[in-house]
Parts: sequence; C-alpha cells; structure tokens
Amino acid sequence: MEKTLNSYLEQIDKYLKPLPVSERVDIVKEMQSEILELEHNGVAPAQIIERLGNPKELAKAYLGESISKNSQFNWHKLSAMIAFYSLAGLSGMFILPFTSICGIAFIFAAALCPIAGIIKYIAYLLGYDLAQIGIQINSYAMSATAFLPISILIGILLFLIGWFFWKLTILTIKTMSSGKKKLKEIE
Repeated sequence: MEKTLNSYLEQIDKYLKPLPVSERVDIVKEMQSEILELEHNGVAPAQIIERLGNPKELAKAYLGESISKNSQFNWHKLSAMIAFYSLAGLSGMFILPFTSICGIAFIFAAALCPIAGIIKYIAYLLGYDLAQIGIQINSYAMSATAFLPISILIGILLFLIGWFFWKLTILTIKTMSSGKKKLKEIE
C-alpha cells in the first residue's frame, strides 16, 4: 500500500481514539481491505482518498454510528454505575481522608517518639530533668533510662499502625481504580 494511503489510515485511527481499541482496529482493517481492493482494481491513491473523503469526517461518521449502537439502556450498567460512584464518593469523602491522615500522623509520631526518648536520656546524662517528656501514670513517672527503650518500642508500634493505615489507603485507591476499569468494560 502506498505511503499516502497508510498516512490516511493512521489519521483515521487517530480520530477514532475515543472508541475501544478492538472496535478501532476492526474499522481500520475494514477500511484497509477496501483500499487494497480499490488499489487492486487500478484506482489511483488520490482517487481513493477523494472517494473516502476527509479522514476526520469519516471518523466522525464511525463515532456517531458507534455511539448510537451503544446508547441502549441497560439496567446492569446503570446499577454498576450507581454502585461504583456511591462507593467512590463514600471512599473519597470519609475513608481515604481518614486512612491517609492517620497513616501520616502515626508515622510522624513514630519518628518523634524515639527522638523524645533520646532527648530525655541526653538531658538526664547532662544532669537535667525534662519532666515534660516521658510517661507518667498517676504519681509514677518513668525514669529516663527506662523511657528510652520504651519510647523506641512505642515508635515501632506507632510506625506499624501508620504503615497499616497507609497500606489501607493504597488498597482503597487500587480497589477504586479497578472498579473504574470494570465499569468502563461494562460500558
């Protein structure tokens, strides 16, 4: 096939991008076979292009035909759309903000906890008592030497909780994305 005809088919394919790939490939293959048949019958490439018309207008015709074929009402499609957008809206308003903020806050606190233990321990070694940093239950106040390993353990625990919330955020986003892909497949 001649270069100008290949270019013509590429333009058609570009204008058909809104269609699903399988449909677009079928249309381009159909047009390619028509062009090859016309070429085989001795029609010049310029005449073939003139006969087919502007590639953008031809693609619009195919797009309009596809839209009219696919615009039938479908209860399954409607219920799938309602379910997806309801869950996505609920996730977007409540679940994602909660899990992402908790994840970040717990990870941040996990970093601060051991730092507080180290600061209290260094202050203890220098002869200062930082009563504001530490663990106090009723009248019992934990010593700086006991607080350091406890602060590290609390930091690890807070990090694990933050990591869990962050993974939950990512899982929610992936679930919403796969739901969106499934919804597009139904359409």
